[in-house]
Amino acid sequence: MDKYRKKIDKIDEHLVELLDQRMGLAFELGKIKKEKGLPVNVPEREQEIFDKLKALPKETIRDDELEELFERIIAIGRRHGKRATR
Repeated sequence: MDKYRKKIDKIDEHLVELLDQRMGLAFELGKIKKEKGLPVNVPEREQEIFDKLKALPKETIRDDELEELFERIIAIGRRHGKRATR
């Protein structure tokens, strides 16, 4: 069990690093959108993301689970983008 837990811990570390980078990019994108007078929330772009994710090869995670996960990630990214517009 420890072997699997250590692997999961390592993956979690990578996920945190990647999510931190993603939120930083969302913040920067929010600044650009503010300068250009564009909305932070673009539903078409979000659907594009979901479609791309569903097209990726996967072994275990189902498309509905992936969409559920990314709905939260995108919602948090949207908050970061909105912070940049204040």
